[in-house]
Amino acid sequence: MKFLKFIFSTIALISLSLLPSSAIASETAVADSLRSTLAMIKNPSDSLKTLLDIFDSTPQDGKAPVGYEILSIAERLDKQGIIEEFIPQLAILESKNEAKLDNLILEAEKINDRQQRKGVQLFVNVTKAVNEATYIPEEDFQKVLLKYPKADMIPTGDLYQDILDLYRVVIFLGKSAKSNLYLEYLTRLENMVNKLPEDRYYIKNMFYTTAALNHTQNGNTAKAIEADEKLLEIISRLEEKYRKQGRKFRKYDRYYYISYRRMLRNYRGLTLDQVKELYTKCAQLAEKDAEINDDFYNDCRPSVYRLMAEKQYADAIPYIQKAIDKNKDCSIERELYRIYVEAADSTNNKTALLEALKAYNQMLQERLDSKSEEAYRELHIRYDINNLKKENMKLEVEKRDSELASGQKLITLILSALLVLAVFLMLLYRRHFNLRRECHYLKEENKELNKNIEQLLDNGSPSGSVDVRDMKSKD
Repeated sequence: MKFLKFIFSTIALISLSLLPSSAIASETAVADSLRSTLAMIKNPSDSLKTLLDIFDSTPQDGKAPVGYEILSIAERLDKQGIIEEFIPQLAILESKNEAKLDNLILEAEKINDRQQRKGVQLFVNVTKAVNEATYIPEEDFQKVLLKYPKADMIPTGDLYQDILDLYRVVIFLGKSAKSNLYLEYLTRLENMVNKLPEDRYYIKNMFYTTAALNHTQNGNTAKAIEADEKLLEIISRLEEKYRKQGRKFRKYDRYYYISYRRMLRNYRGLTLDQVKELYTKCAQLAEKDAEINDDFYNDCRPSVYRLMAEKQYADAIPYIQKAIDKNKDCSIERELYRIYVEAADSTNNKTALLEALKAYNQMLQERLDSKSEEAYRELHIRYDINNLKKENMKLEVEKRDSELASGQKLITLILSALLVLAVFLMLLYRRHFNLRRECHYLKEENKELNKNIEQLLDNGSPSGSVDVRDMKSKD
């Protein structure tokens, strides 16, 4: 029965590897064909549509010049959606060029929507931080590493700036140590990223790629699978979005494959049916894409993970050996040797087991030494961060005391001013009261004067006098 299983598996794998070359479309040929029609198009909007197809069908290493053409036309036509899409794409393509990343941050100022603009600039700044962490001199690393946690300790109230401050810490910690301290910051970052709207997919895509990879490397199987599942949801939504826009050459096969392969790497957290389904999806993608085809049949890791999940250890050994030859990433190589030990031991293959154990023990020793250094670095970083927190708390207390003292001075000043105002009001009131009393006296005197005048006057004329007008009328 085992022999029949081996024959069936071998036939299935060989049949996939013998696909005709016509089944794998030439991206370059399609792009060149589309480029030849571009000269005949005069309308900028039509040129933009063709350029989008050229970009989508151009191999990864040739996309950047086309991307800049698209961005230039999109800015002239004020195509906001395309500007928002292509600045992050160009940031990925120019991830090692700091000057061009700085220029893309300036280009993002042309995005009208403030929140989208901040999101795109966040993406480019994070890409820039990755580049900085990769190429920073060793003597400057610790200084920069502590600069970013210090910024992270002071919330700005701006979600995008707070994410950037924290993301920089995660990036630099990831280069130095990927143990508990790193995972603490990664979890904090996840909670903040989840607060972003769904249309900030480019940031979430970047985060879940980081999370899936690092959880996988740290053996956090459940978290790794969860991150890849969220990443696949984002990829699926993007695929649907661009299909509706008529972007027929826009393909996500490469990204699907990387996620499927990484999930297979965490096969211990999957059911056998899930493993088989993911393996089948990888094989189907290998039929359509030359790069995926090369990885699937030469790297062999998907086959290794599937056979190990099925406990077909004897069948897995040749694929494990081939995968070891193709992978020089220390994390993957160490994992493959661990699998090699398990497969060789399960089949009682002493020759393979001895080879695997010798290599694996050496790698474990190197890893142990590395972990010791990493643990020391983590303690040192924790100590420095705690000192920063204490310093920050001290500054906060001093600031609060200063604000309190300033507040007390202000209150004293205000109370003094109120006291002066109260005295002034009392004086005004007293003056007003005196004026009213004098007015009252004057009114009374006026009444007395009027009364005296009325007594002196009879019918308006003094007694004993004659009205001259009456004398004239008699004459």
